[in-house]
Amino acid sequence: MSENKKKINFKRYLNALVDGLRHLVLHNGWLKALAILISILLWAGLISQDETITRDKTFQNVAVSVSGTEALKSNSLIVVSDLDELLDDVSITAAVPQKQYDRAEASSYNVRLDLSRIKGTGEQEIRLQSTNSSTYGKVTSTNPSSVKVMVEDYIVRQRIPVSVSVEGDIPEGWYMSTPSVDPALIAVSGPKSIVTNVSRARAYIRTEDIEWKEGQIVTSSEIVLYNRAGEAVKSSLVSMTSSSLTIDSVLIELNILPSKTFDTVDLIQTTGTAAKGYHIKNIRISPETVTVAAREEVLEQMTDLSLERNTINVRNLKETTPFQLKVQKPSDDAILSNDTITVTVEIEAEDP
Repeated sequence: MSENKKKINFKRYLNALVDGLRHLVLHNGWLKALAILISILLWAGLISQDETITRDKTFQNVAVSVSGTEALKSNSLIVVSDLDELLDDVSITAAVPQKQYDRAEASSYNVRLDLSRIKGTGEQEIRLQSTNSSTYGKVTSTNPSSVKVMVEDYIVRQRIPVSVSVEGDIPEGWYMSTPSVDPALIAVSGPKSIVTNVSRARAYIRTEDIEWKEGQIVTSSEIVLYNRAGEAVKSSLVSMTSSSLTIDSVLIELNILPSKTFDTVDLIQTTGTAAKGYHIKNIRISPETVTVAAREEVLEQMTDLSLERNTINVRNLKETTPFQLKVQKPSDDAILSNDTITVTVEIEAEDP
């Protein structure tokens, strides 16, 4: 075969091959698309299994744990800045292995603020810390990377008395004993600027919340602290303790008894007459009423108030004279609003 014929045959074969490929591309495009798709899947699979290849993942509104609070207090220091506000909008970016990208969460990196690093008062800057993970990669950036906080001296004031305030009126026909409180003394701790201004602690009981029936009542009441200006101290940085236990309320104990009120004016009589040349100008009795609180069965038997004596001898009196009359209890456990009645006899000289 001549050289020219060989060249002609090669060109024919080449043209046939080109025509065949053109036909395959033009009329079998789905094969090409399938091939491309398979290639992409194989590439993605290989990439995802390669832990040396990472992708940046950003987490917004990351929860930041705060530690070292007690250690800081043991050094007599306390942070007074609002940490919730300072740590409200923290974000981090981590280089996450391809294989773990979808499973990685902000909690995987334990973003935290360690207050035990603080050593003095005033404005202090503390860096946010995080923990790198062998599984989920490492944190490459934190925003903000640090926060500035104000620090004060932490102090404790012992033996702050707790008083009880009764709000409302006691219903007629009832008696309420002076409330007792437990604990009666508390310790108040917190920032020096707040604690040094605490002047008193008070618990409240409202008469409208009391079930008015004979017997003992034990209830609890929240403790309210007040500063020297009479304003309530409202701060989450201040704590109250009793016997080393943190508390926010006290127990209030009181006794309820029925009561009956008696007039004293008609109980007193006089005997005798003033000295010659004098006369009784007036008789004053104080108090004019006495209230007796006792068990119901005791009050039911009382028709009048009993005195050690109800007669006053004014014989030969020349000047105004007070007399003390003892009120007798109807029972040992009865309670009197006054245990003594004072009768004042006013003596006046007669006109010559």
